[in-house]
Amino acid sequence: MNRYTFWVCAGVIGILVLNGPAPAYADIYQYKDKDGKVVFSDKPPSEADAAGVEEVQLGTTNSAQPPPHIPPATVSREPEEPRARYSSTITSPTDGSTIPMGPGNFAVTAVLSPPLNSNERALLKMDGEPVGEPQRGSSWQLRNVFRGEHQLTLERYNASGQLVDTSVPVTVYVMRPSIR
Repeated sequence: MNRYTFWVCAGVIGILVLNGPAPAYADIYQYKDKDGKVVFSDKPPSEADAAGVEEVQLGTTNSAQPPPHIPPATVSREPEEPRARYSSTITSPTDGSTIPMGPGNFAVTAVLSPPLNSNERALLKMDGEPVGEPQRGSSWQLRNVFRGEHQLTLERYNASGQLVDTSVPVTVYVMRPSIR
């Protein structure tokens, strides 16, 4: 089957599908015209072109009853207040920072977006434990932090005291002299 024949067949089948199933009494004829091209028609060709005419036998059409009409479910919801997209990020110290040799004192700063409103609070945690009380500010001064690796996270709480955002953990390494 050449490409032209394929597209003619595909076109005829497409037309048949779009127009719905053919009535049972309609005949379909296939023949080649004077240029040798395959033609499908619901009418037989004239006597001059009648050579090689085949009647196309279609199988039974697949038909089924449509599903019963089911009304869409209605869900009654109370309108939700729009949720703000929160972003809490510890900006200093950066992840992987080393706090130099000393007493283990350093500052932690964060950026909160949107900024905390009057009823919201931020809580800094070091190694999963709170550092002080939740506060309205976005900076903390840590003192006498033991030597070693520590993970810092920032949690944001709404007016109801619910956790609404947590920052990506930041790992810091504190250098302190040891007594041996």
